[in-house]
Amino acid sequence: MERTIPRFIFLKMGNYGIEIAGKTVRVDVLDSADLINSRIVNDLFPKLPKESPVIGLDLHSRKNGCCGRSTNSLLVLCIEDYCLVVQLKYVDKIPGYLKRFLDDEKICFVGVDVDRRLSRGIRIPRSSRSPLVCKTAVDLSDLAARIRKKPSLLNSDLEALAKEVDVSCEPATSGGFFAPRVNHKARVFSGDEVKALVREPYLCYKIGQSLVGSLE
Repeated sequence: MERTIPRFIFLKMGNYGIEIAGKTVRVDVLDSADLINSRIVNDLFPKLPKESPVIGLDLHSRKNGCCGRSTNSLLVLCIEDYCLVVQLKYVDKIPGYLKRFLDDEKICFVGVDVDRRLSRGIRIPRSSRSPLVCKTAVDLSDLAARIRKKPSLLNSDLEALAKEVDVSCEPATSGGFFAPRVNHKARVFSGDEVKALVREPYLCYKIGQSLVGSLE
């Protein structure tokens, strides 16, 4: 008989308060389709502005063995002071509201190297259904180069893009936050590991929001 942790306990266990660049970011790390749907409905959708919504996105994958195909393990979505980490490896079915959220072509999803990371879609390893597709995901450096009309920004790193739009960016090394190696297939993460997972997509959201906002 499969045993599950009660919902009200699980929600509190998977919640983290992470500080990034002087801001406290609330993070939920979840592997239940029902709880993921709940957080999307109650936390992500309500935070979307009516005009020009931006979401920071990251997809982590790991190869199965030395020559095996990559398996999606974690999907991270960030907006305002909130990030949702979806443990794709442990989700037994596609959360309906996650599909609806990613299908929304009014949202600009921004991330690093998204063309490569999303080239095969977002797969739920335990589900036999087709992978999720995010048609409006764009590479942050490409977006910055086009909006600022600066070809030199193409392939720029996160720190350079943050400086371009005057967004505070805590360095990942050299006296700033030292990101630990994270086992993306783990069931439980430490606070520092969660920070390492969400730092990039959170900053992508902040930078992307500033870029898109400059068009208005």
